[in-house]
Amino acid sequence: MRRIAKNERFRYVPVSHRDRLWDLYLTATGRIVHRMPGDPDRGHPSPYYYTWENGRVLPEFAVSYVTHGRGEFESEATGHRVIEAGTVFLLFPSVWHRYRPAAGVGWTNYWACFAGPYAERLVRRNVISPERPILETGLSEQILRPFLTLFDRIDQELAGLQQLAAANILEILGSALAADRAHEEGGRLDAIVHEAKLILAEQVEESVDTKQLARSLGLSYDYFRHVFKEQTGMAPHQYHLQLRINRAKELLNGTDMTTQDIALTLQFEAPYHFCRIFKQKTGMTPTQWRRGTRREEDPRPVGHE
Repeated sequence: MRRIAKNERFRYVPVSHRDRLWDLYLTATGRIVHRMPGDPDRGHPSPYYYTWENGRVLPEFAVSYVTHGRGEFESEATGHRVIEAGTVFLLFPSVWHRYRPAAGVGWTNYWACFAGPYAERLVRRNVISPERPILETGLSEQILRPFLTLFDRIDQELAGLQQLAAANILEILGSALAADRAHEEGGRLDAIVHEAKLILAEQVEESVDTKQLARSLGLSYDYFRHVFKEQTGMAPHQYHLQLRINRAKELLNGTDMTTQDIALTLQFEAPYHFCRIFKQKTGMTPTQWRRGTRREEDPRPVGHE
């Protein structure tokens, strides 16, 4: 994944003939943090790079998720629209469009470009439409998580990347469409819990003061804790702790990082503190977990030396 600046990255993915046989495939993905309005980074190849004055027409589909800030969107089908945090907007092949962050506000925008007959069928069946490209999803971990997983998979250069990426794209689209339908029914407290879950997911490798989080969301901590636990089954601190333990499992299973390095990465007080909590949550020490998962994944027959 190409690094642009802190918290900004993008990558364009090669597509083989075999990838196209899956009917849905990734062509590009990234996360852009714009603090001021302006044109995309010139590192984007044609036809992805564009200017606000001229707009752009893509040969494929794209899905963008704004998680922070505000901006504007315009297409030949919708006219001008204001985009707030918690909005997904879709781009369609051969449809002129343009978008940018608001002056003095900026935005954080996760995006993925994709193509294939499967996406075209969704348009023909009116599941997605150029006339309705804006999805009011609210802030949702279910939409953010597939983007983050997609970044991890590209960074790791996994075999079968395109097939795994197709699953991520479907998860993003499905979660966004479901959230859009539920948005009208959701109240203020639902939106606050979704935002809190998003913040906790984005800060999975950090220590979070949940009392300060409650204040930032405009609620007392006791009320915030009650509402959050009612919807998730866990208090905010325990929810975030479980996210950190899940991330620790990923690092134990997918990297050779030491327990000390993982504890440091996830900002636990000390390695022994991390080990104690990990065992409380999983029933195993980190070392036992790593040995167990790698033994399960070892393809060698029993008794092979």
